[in-house]
Amino acid sequence: MSFLSLFAEAINDGFVAVDSNWQVTFLNRQARLMLRHPNTDSQINLQDLIPDDPTTSTWRELRRALDQQVTVEIDVFYPAFFSWHEVRAFPLDGGLGLVLRDITDRQWLLRKEAERGYLRNLFNDAPIALSILRGPQHQFEFINNFSRQLIGNRNVDGLTVREAFPELQQQGFFELLDQVYRTGEAVQGAERRAQLTDPHTGEVHDLYINYAYVPLRGFDAEVSGILSLSVDVTAYVEARLAREREAEARTAILSHLHQGVIVTDPQGRIIFVNEEAARLHGVQQLEVTPENYTRTYHLLTVDGEPHPVEDLPLTRAVHGEVIQNARWRIARPDGTSLLVQGSANPVFAADGGRIGAVLTVRSVDDSNA
Repeated sequence: MSFLSLFAEAINDGFVAVDSNWQVTFLNRQARLMLRHPNTDSQINLQDLIPDDPTTSTWRELRRALDQQVTVEIDVFYPAFFSWHEVRAFPLDGGLGLVLRDITDRQWLLRKEAERGYLRNLFNDAPIALSILRGPQHQFEFINNFSRQLIGNRNVDGLTVREAFPELQQQGFFELLDQVYRTGEAVQGAERRAQLTDPHTGEVHDLYINYAYVPLRGFDAEVSGILSLSVDVTAYVEARLAREREAEARTAILSHLHQGVIVTDPQGRIIFVNEEAARLHGVQQLEVTPENYTRTYHLLTVDGEPHPVEDLPLTRAVHGEVIQNARWRIARPDGTSLLVQGSANPVFAADGGRIGAVLTVRSVDDSNA
C-alpha cells in the first residue's frame, strides 16, 4: 500500500482520488462511510458520488479545478443523506484529490440561526404585541417593538414577569401564566383589563387586551416557555364603555320623566319603555316591531276601533315623519280605557343617518274628547 493510501486511511476526513476522466482511483474508509458507498471493487465515476446536476456551481468549480489544476473549496449538499460536506479539491497526478469533511451540524446550525433571525425580524415588526417567556418564572427572552410600546417602553429584558410588572400582582395574569406552564394548555381571553403603572411618572392607567398564552415545548416535548400574544383594544373598550355610560344616563333621565317615553331602533323595534309609559299602557314589552304595536300595546283610535298600524305616530316617525299632538286610546289590561296625547319624532345621528324614533305620551281629560 502506498504512503498516500496509508495516510488517507489514517485521517478522520473522507478522501477521494479521481483521474482526468473523473474515474475514482481511490476511496478511503471514511469516504465510503460518508458517501454510503461500501463497494470498492467496481468502477466508480465521481458523478456517482456527487450526484449534483452537471450545470450547478458544484461541478463548475470541480471542472475548473481539474482543467486549471487549481485548488477549490465548495460545500455540497446530499439530499439523499440530508447532509452537507465541505469538499476541498486539489490537483493530484493529473486528476484531483478531494478531502471531504462532514459539516452537517454546522450548516443546519447556520440555517437555524438564519431562520431564527428572520423570524425575529418578522415578529419584531409585527403589529401585535408578542413576547417569549422562558422557564417556570416566565423570564423575558424576546419582546417585539409593538409590545414595548404597549408597556410604555419599560425595560424588561432578562426580567421575570413578576419582576417586570409588580403591579400586576393580584390581577390574575401571573396565575394564568403559571397554569399554562404547568398544564401545557393554551389560554386566551378578550377585553381583559390590566392596571399598569407608568415607570416614569407613577401614573396608573387601564389597558384592555385580547390575549393568548401558548405553551412552547423543547425537543423532549416538555413545556419550556410561553408565547404571549396580545392585541390592544383599549380605545375600542373605552369608547364602548363611554357609550354605555351615556346610555345609562339617558335611561335614568328618561325613566324619571312625568311623560311616557318609548324609543325604537332604526327598524322600529322597541328598545326602551320608561316607567310612565309602562304605567299608562299597563304593558312594558321590548323587541316589539311596528306591525305588532297595536296588538301588543292595545292601541285604539279615539272612536275605540283598533288603530291602523300605519297611522300610529310611532310608526310614522320610524319612517321619518314628525307627528305633533296626536290622540288615541289605550285599552289597558285591567279593562279601563285611557285617552292619551303624544308626539313622535325620528332620531338622527350627527352624520344625518336615522338611528331610531321616540314617542312621548301623556294622558288627557277624556270628558272633552
